[in-house]
This record gives sequence, C-alpha cells and structure tokens, in this order.
Amino acid sequence: MRDRHKLVTSKRLCHNCLSSGHFVRNCSSTLNRRKCNRRHHTFLHETDSRKASSQNASSGSTAVSSGSSSTPSPTVDPSTQSIVAAAENALPVEVSTALQQPRENVFLLTVVVKVIGSHGSEYLARALLDSASQPNLITDRMARILRLRRQSANVTVQGAGQLPKSITESVFAQVQSRKGNFSCGVNFLVMDKVTADLPSQSISTAGWIIPEDLFMADPSFNESQPIDMVLGARHFYSFFPSNERIQLDRNVPLLVNSVFGWIVAGTSYAGPFTQASMPTASCSEVEVSMVSLEECLERFWRTEELTNTDTYSVEERRCETLYQSTVSRNEEGRYIVRYPRKPDFEVMIGEFRNNAQRQFEHLEKRLERDPHLKEEYRKFIKEYISLGHMRLVEADDDDAPAYYLPHHPVVKEESTTTKVRVVFNGSAKTSTGFSLNEALCVGPVVQDDLLDIILRFRTFPIALVADIAKMYRQILVHPDYVRFKRILWRFSGKTPIQVYELLTVTYGLAPSSYLATRTLQQLAEDEGAAYPIGGPALKKNFYVDDFIGGAQSIEEAIRLRTELDELLPKGGFELRKWASNRLEVLQGLSNEQVGTQSALHFTPEESIKALGIIWEPEGDYLRFDSKVQFSDAVSTKRSILSDAARLFNPLGLIAPVVVRAGLHT
Repeated sequence: MRDRHKLVTSKRLCHNCLSSGHFVRNCSSTLNRRKCNRRHHTFLHETDSRKASSQNASSGSTAVSSGSSSTPSPTVDPSTQSIVAAAENALPVEVSTALQQPRENVFLLTVVVKVIGSHGSEYLARALLDSASQPNLITDRMARILRLRRQSANVTVQGAGQLPKSITESVFAQVQSRKGNFSCGVNFLVMDKVTADLPSQSISTAGWIIPEDLFMADPSFNESQPIDMVLGARHFYSFFPSNERIQLDRNVPLLVNSVFGWIVAGTSYAGPFTQASMPTASCSEVEVSMVSLEECLERFWRTEELTNTDTYSVEERRCETLYQSTVSRNEEGRYIVRYPRKPDFEVMIGEFRNNAQRQFEHLEKRLERDPHLKEEYRKFIKEYISLGHMRLVEADDDDAPAYYLPHHPVVKEESTTTKVRVVFNGSAKTSTGFSLNEALCVGPVVQDDLLDIILRFRTFPIALVADIAKMYRQILVHPDYVRFKRILWRFSGKTPIQVYELLTVTYGLAPSSYLATRTLQQLAEDEGAAYPIGGPALKKNFYVDDFIGGAQSIEEAIRLRTELDELLPKGGFELRKWASNRLEVLQGLSNEQVGTQSALHFTPEESIKALGIIWEPEGDYLRFDSKVQFSDAVSTKRSILSDAARLFNPLGLIAPVVVRAGLHT
C-alpha cells in the first residue's frame, strides 16, 4: 500500500480519481468513496484486515483461523476488479486474487522427436503432445524441410475462439523417439503455424534439482521456442506405457516418463512457496492477471505518453545487432560484412549443385544463339575476376554445405555505363524447398524515404547529383560466408565447368541492399566527423547508390562535391556521373566523372535519370516520359490502367493525368 501511495505521488496524480492536472482539494469526483467517506481512491484504501496483517507481520506472528491450520481464502472485491479491467482496456482479469497468490507458470507437454524425411534422412522437431487435439498438425516449414509428399485435403480445423481454418494439404511422416526404439507413422495436416511459441516466455529453473541421469524429452523445455508439430489424441496415450512420475518439489512441475523421455508437466510457482502463499481460491478466482496493480496503473498512464518506440521488428533488430558487432575493415579501409542468417539456416539450405549446372547449360545455349550478348557476358565475368570480386575454387570440398547461384543476363539499353549486367538468382529452391533468400534475413531500411529525398532535392537552388560506381561490389563478404555465393562458369564449352566464389556483396540476395546502405551509414559514422557538409549528406541524401542533393550557393555546392569525393574513397567507394544545373560546380572533373555529355556546356534538351525521374539540369526541370503506344485499336479499361501504371510519379506531380485516366475506366 505504501508503494501505491508513493507511485501516485511521484506521478503527481489526484489521490481521489487518479487523474492528472489537479489534486484532491480540487477534485469533483464522488465515485471512489465506497469503503469509507474519506477522499481517496479505492485502490489506496487500507482495510482493517490489511492493517492487521501488516501489524502481525511486523511483530513476527502469522494470523490463522482458530482451530484450523488452513489458510483462509482470499476475498475478491468486485469494485476493484471492474476498475482494474477498465485500466487494462477491459481485459478480463481479477487482480485482487493475483496480489495474494504466487505467479504461476504452466508447462505443456513438449518433446523433441526424430522425424524421417523423404530420402530417409533424420531431422529433429519440437512437438506438443495434446490429448485434446483430434488432428495431428505440422508446420509448412517443417514439411518443406522434410520434403514430404503432399496430398490434397479438405478439412476445416476449429480451435479456441471458434475461428475455423481451412486445410488443403496433408502429409505422412515417421516419428521416432530419440531415446529408444519407439516409432509410429503419423498423418499430419499442414498449417503455416500450429501454435504459439511454448512456453510463452522463457522461465528460470534456478533452484530446480533434476536428477542428472534422467533423459529429458525436451532438454530446452523452459525456453520459449517454436512448435513444429502437434501430436494429437489418436497417438497420445501410446506415448505413456507406464505411470512413472517424479514429484521434485511442491512448487515445481511433475516429471512424467514417456517413450520420448521424461516430460516436464504441470505448474511451477515463482517466488517463495509457503503455506501462507499456497493458493486456496475457488476455481473462478484462479483466472488471474500476472501483473501487479502498480504495473496495471503504470501501463494505463503510459498510453497517454508520447514515447520513442523501436520501429524495427525482432528480425530487423537482430540484423542490426549482428552488423554492429561483426562489421570490420581491411587495411585499405574497405568494409567486411556478414550475411544475416535465420536461426535454422543450416537446415533450410539443401543441395542445389545439379540444378545450378542444368541452368548453366541452358544459359550457354542461349549465349551461343546471340554472339554479341555472349561477348558482353564474357567481358562482365572477366571484369569481375580482374577486379578481385570473385575467385576460382581450386579444391572443392563437396561435403561442406554450399549454395550455387544461377545467373543470367539483363540488358539495359538506356544505361550509359554497363548495358549488359549479370544478375544472380538467390531465390532458386534447394532440395529442402527453401532458397538462399528465404534462409537469409532481409534487414531494415536505414535510408530516408524516396519521397523525402526528392522533396529536399527540389528545395536547393543549386542541384547536384551523382552515383557510386559498382557500390555493392566495393563491400567485402567475410570468408566464412562466400561458400554460399558460388557460381558455375567456363569461358569455353570445350573446358570443364569451374566453380567460382563471389567475394563481395551480391545483388540478387535478400540482405544485399541493407548491407550496402548500412555500410554507407557506417562510413558516415566512422569518417563523417571530419566533413561537416559531406558527412550529413552521406547519411541523408543517398538513396541506395544515388546521391541527389544540393546547396544554397555555388561555393557550398563545390565544397559539398569535394568533401564527398574525399569521404567516399575512405570506404573504397567512388562517385561518378556528377551533374548539376550550374556547370561551375563541375569544374575540375574529368569527362569520365561527369554525367552530362560535357562539363563545359549543356546540349539541347539533355537529361539525366535520377531515382527513376528524368531531370533536365539546364532548366532544372523534372520530366516524365510516357511509353504509351498510340494505335487505332479500341482502348480497354485494362490497357488504360496499364499505361497509367507505367508513369513513375513518386511526388504526385502528374496526378491530374493519372487520375483522369482512372476516371475513364
């Protein structure tokens, strides 16, 4: 009670209505004087029984009923329940009982089993034994790892809350014990997720004394982890051939023997477990909230506060933590990064060498039909090798896990530098049914939105744009990760196919954009302090590899360009294709560094593509080119919407045109 008074006082709240902005003497509320006629809230009312118990506690005695050794059942105040429920946004909880009982943690029957895949290989899976489940369930992820043959099904599963779920696929798998010879064939229904992680949060087992010679069915029973399958009532009772049980202590669960080993089942109580704290409430009173009254009040008040929340998801935060803890630089200043993997990466990546070789053979046939494309493709690969961005694998260890990236050409006729690029496909499925991209984390977005960058660009009287040459390939990948970025290649069909490893960040992989943009941010943090204009511009005015910014004067723009030209090479990056609406800013640059046809004068209607928008630097205009082909054919709703969708319009400047096209449909 003293803590409640202290909390209300520290929050500068009214003791009568628990609101802010006034005190008791100015409070007009009369709804909280149900215990007595004094002006304080019901939560702050100290009853006689509590006074007595506190007095007994201070004198070292325990209050019990005369002639009985049992502890009296706690009383529940309905008014207290209703107020707390309101503070918790009407959550159906009974706080008064929770305040007099130790916190309960209920362990369900989880086991780790061996499951046999389609090729006879064994995989470990975490299963929930549920006697109240009619079907057996398996996650789609586990079914794909096992490569189980799927059959059509038409079943509706209905669980808690009466929410039906339609199931369209089923599989069959052999489930075995890790302990003995037990094995059974199980028909599963396939679902995206069979249940929430169990337990809901990791639980400390400090003080538990579990005999070391016992084989535990789930060695990590107290750690919150995903469930891969549910084994239902059809097989449930065959898992318990005996009634062996071990009661470790009164405040910890039972150990139940099964064909999978000893299972932890039942309830544990957090905190000291004494006769005075043993729960004796009726069944209706056991549904309690696991938070204290003070926490309920604090959470209620916290909803009115403006706080800075973490915008990253759990996976994104894990990517950021991995990057910060593992990024390094070599002697040249180049950054070395690691690809963020999902927790079960090794299980998800299967065999792909044979498929990659078949796709490479198809690529060779395509290149043979187009000699010009073949020559450009060969030049690209030669450049990759000469720049040290990939290396030949001399001795291939077939037993070690690896991934072979299929690759194919992409032609961009409008490109002023490389018209033919080699694109690597990280989305090709392996033997497990997962691709490399599915086994890697994407990572968060760390740069400003495109709309914000373009809007800032239009505010500068002196505009300045550039881009980074081969940005991804300037960032090295840690040697432990290059095995998963292999390709097959040969310069002549008469020579054997060789294996190469890509040594830099590779476009086509899920986290590559994050790693590249995050490295620019890291360069700004590491080196940007020495560049008062270039450092902030590196953080705020880059969208992937494109710089689009400006300055308030020609002198400031020249200084900005100079600082960026000095800052980027410290991380191994090179800026090129500089352009500005004022040619004075480009003085001193070579023709290879300038994005316009000349640094001395503008050609008529010369334009540059910046972030997908056509920009005319001489007049500082944004231009939108339409690729609509006019013909005598009758326009349909689909063709009109298709033509309108081709117009890239991030600022909404041509919205009247696009909207008008939509109105005609």
